[in-house]
Amino acid sequence: MNPQPIITLVLAVLLAVVLVAFVYSQNETRKVFASIQQIEQEKTRLNGEWARLQIELSTLVSNSRIEHIAKSELGMKLPEDEQIMVIKR
Repeated sequence: MNPQPIITLVLAVLLAVVLVAFVYSQNETRKVFASIQQIEQEKTRLNGEWARLQIELSTLVSNSRIEHIAKSELGMKLPEDEQIMVIKR
């Protein structure tokens, strides 16, 4: 009996298994890459939103805005000189 056909068959099956494993790993790599790209886009979007919120926060806490709201909406004003008391220790 000649072992040549058996060796050829085993090698052909082994080659098929290796090729299927290679195609599977390439497909998984593409999936992971697509996922990374999506996460990077989300990161970029969130960084932009963070920068916008930082600017909005600095605008909202500005002293001139707070003073304007205190005067116009709350009717607050600076105290007169006679209303100020200095407390000494």
